Amino acid sequence: MKIEYDVLAFRQQEKSPIQVAFVAHSGDVVRWAGIPRKSDELLTGYQRFKDQDRVNQSIVPYFQDPKNCSPTAVILALRTDTGIGRCKLEPQTIETGKVVSAKLVVELDEDALLTDKVFEQALIYVKARLPQGTEDTQAQAADDDDDKDLDAIEDQDAEVDDEKDESSVHLGNETLSKMKALLEDKTNWTNEKFRSAIIDYVKPAMLIDGQHRIAAGAKFGANGLPFMVCGLYDASWEEQVFQFTVVNIKPKKIPPSLITSIAALSLSKQEQVNLGSRLNQAGVKMTEVEIMSLVAYDDRSPFSNLIDMGVGSKGAKAELLGYAGVKRIAKEWFTARRSSLVHIAKALFQTENNSKATAEWRSSKLWFEFFCHFWVIVRGHYPDGLWKKKDGNNFFVGASLWALQEALLLECDGQMKSHWKVPDDVPLEARLEALKSAFSEVVKTYLEFIPPEMWTVTWEKKSIDTNQGREEFRKVLSLLIAEGKKEGKVWKKWKQNEWFDKG
Repeated sequence: MKIEYDVLAFRQQEKSPIQVAFVAHSGDVVRWAGIPRKSDELLTGYQRFKDQDRVNQSIVPYFQDPKNCSPTAVILALRTDTGIGRCKLEPQTIETGKVVSAKLVVELDEDALLTDKVFEQALIYVKARLPQGTEDTQAQAADDDDDKDLDAIEDQDAEVDDEKDESSVHLGNETLSKMKALLEDKTNWTNEKFRSAIIDYVKPAMLIDGQHRIAAGAKFGANGLPFMVCGLYDASWEEQVFQFTVVNIKPKKIPPSLITSIAALSLSKQEQVNLGSRLNQAGVKMTEVEIMSLVAYDDRSPFSNLIDMGVGSKGAKAELLGYAGVKRIAKEWFTARRSSLVHIAKALFQTENNSKATAEWRSSKLWFEFFCHFWVIVRGHYPDGLWKKKDGNNFFVGASLWALQEALLLECDGQMKSHWKVPDDVPLEARLEALKSAFSEVVKTYLEFIPPEMWTVTWEKKSIDTNQGREEFRKVLSLLIAEGKKEGKVWKKWKQNEWFDKG
């Protein structure tokens, strides 16, 4: 396949990619442009899962009215060579600020899409994106107060030494490595769903914005409806991710969960570093990305794959915890503003300086170590049946989990400073284990006073996911703990509390 387009080309700024403006039929775009969307086969793409219901029930009917049009351009990345296809612009040297008439030639070897060359070329592309030394690694809106907290941390982090532990596995690198491993396993090459997903990565263009409009438009006429196209010539993968984020974050307000998913899974570690300042300028909260990518996707997290990250079907999302609720829980550990976590950080890093201790706590990711440690204890204490959405289960709700965490951390805050004392002459790993043991002792002791039955009895309060509601329930849990301390066991009158008692 070879198609030529008369285009207008310009370079908006000195270091920005050449932009190419032209008109193309949607049926043709479907043929030569891939859509690097997230799928069950591959999570590394930056595009959303395809919403076929939206295409058929909303966009197609819109275009069925002959008066309607889509005046905004779809955005494509035009790739100079994928091994199977290419886009060639003449002329390629364009002075900044000048608009020139040009010729764009799009070529695609469609026969090769049916051969193993698809996987071979995709493997070359993935290897090129993986940093040296990692190729063999296997591997809704949030509250305003929460955002302000994270903004403050973002500012602090810009001022401290941002040396990171290079031995830790980066989620984006790991996702790429998994894609590489899938491509190297030739048994996958006979899987048609896998082939279909991979084909999107070897076509001569990638669709950055407008996938649902193009899919709907292609259903009309022989070549589909024509659309204005804005092409970014020879745009890198990280540039594509950046443009997708910027295009969607402001007018359409991509939920923070999807932004986190894109940044965490679609970008390698180096690509995140390269784009960090630009994404921050565009309004992406990179600290939030750092926190939630670990909590939602790291296998060590008790919440791994249990959070609605803005991808997948509506039915699947209904079974998951809300993003904002879990973010509220996780930020307590990352910000480390409470006394118990500050004492732990100071003991770990052998300093009396609060700012230094908490900066090390965040950069070393030991906040995540203690987050996981706490929730592993909780998860081990309560039966598995409570860790899923179902009628009558009041446990697996963000507000309930926050209140439980808050009540237990308040007990940790109430410990004497000496409780967190560890010898100065032992290595960090030994201090870490000693402090985790001291932490476990407190959490396990007071968790015993909050019985599993409490989460499944009838509650008088039906909606607690407000600041006031969460705090009221926290006070109930603190009362159970206080009475449990007196009796040395679960408070025998807890069911008579007005939170539960109908009378």
